[in-house]
Amino acid sequence: MLTKLRALNPNLPFYSVQDPAFRRFGRVVDFPAPKWLAVCQEAAVMPPSGTRYVPSMPELEEMTEEFCAAKHALRGEGSCQVGCCWGYNRFLNGLEYHRSSEHNIAVSDLVLLLADQRDLVGNDLPQGSVTAFYVPQGSVVELYATTLHFCPCQVRDDGFRCIVILPRGTNQPLEAPRMNHGEGRLLWAQDKWLVVHPLNQSALSKGAYAGIRGENVQIRYEEEK
Repeated sequence: MLTKLRALNPNLPFYSVQDPAFRRFGRVVDFPAPKWLAVCQEAAVMPPSGTRYVPSMPELEEMTEEFCAAKHALRGEGSCQVGCCWGYNRFLNGLEYHRSSEHNIAVSDLVLLLADQRDLVGNDLPQGSVTAFYVPQGSVVELYATTLHFCPCQVRDDGFRCIVILPRGTNQPLEAPRMNHGEGRLLWAQDKWLVVHPLNQSALSKGAYAGIRGENVQIRYEEEK
């Protein structure tokens, strides 16, 4: 699959999460979660189009053994929420970051488009800063707090599913108005700073900051017809 993705996306740096290139952005974690994968496949019903994200999914959090294991091994017994992002997506559209690591469990094969927060110039991300990583089904990855990331991309027509583990409360609505200067301009939700591509009209209409320069990266996984 990686060889095919590289051939179809020749202008994009493309690696597996097993490649040393991933070390700048995160690491692969040994955390088997087969029961969560099975439950998520049933609970995350594919939408007609677009994507869905539920920060805290009861179907996953109520599996006490798995939840406690993740809270201990992945979150160091700190605050923990387990949700899911799923649907259909092939574009970058935006990038976000948090003040702590995020863990992703690939319920299906998927691609993560990543950049480094330290490459931001002010609030803007220069052209050519995005790298693609193929994540095979069942992989558990930690994305460091300095890693810009967003919605996964599909590698098949039937979409993607990805379990997302974060400190509880992350991505919930803000309790105070956003600032209009500095990094505060990017604060989008609790512990979520967001910068989007100028073509992401939906987010721009809600006040997001258009700071991603260059193309709105698209993942191609099959020959154009």
